[in-house]
Amino acid sequence: MSLFSLAAVAFIGTIFWLVSPEAATAVVGADRRWSPVTIGLVAAAGQSMALSGLFFFGEQLRQHWRWFDAKCERARTQSRLGREGYATSVVVAASLLGFPPVSVTAALVPGVAPRPLLMLPLMLVLRFFRFTLLAWAARASGWHLPQLPWRH
Repeated sequence: MSLFSLAAVAFIGTIFWLVSPEAATAVVGADRRWSPVTIGLVAAAGQSMALSGLFFFGEQLRQHWRWFDAKCERARTQSRLGREGYATSVVVAASLLGFPPVSVTAALVPGVAPRPLLMLPLMLVLRFFRFTLLAWAARASGWHLPQLPWRH
């Protein structure tokens, strides 16, 4: 998988959860062609474009995509994102652990956080750390991709 493919998967997988940026990061990390920092940077860059779009246009997407609106509403009620003083801790948990989903969090933060513009850079930096750690773990595990006829 190329770095461009990784960025594309990270972008698409942020919104459509059947495509996994984390799995793509692990696959590229196991390939050992690039450093974990480079892989983390590329995956975070791809995802940051999608998260920025959700951050600034999430409300409009919620109006048009009912399935996304339902996911956002479920995450808002199950997490403490809408409660005073919890926005930063929810953003950190979503960015590092993936719960609530970071895409849903990015769409909700502008409406519930006291200073939402401070949350987006925090989210993007923490996603970089998450992807770098995943790439490093895939490399350190010693796992190798099988040799397939179309891989060279």
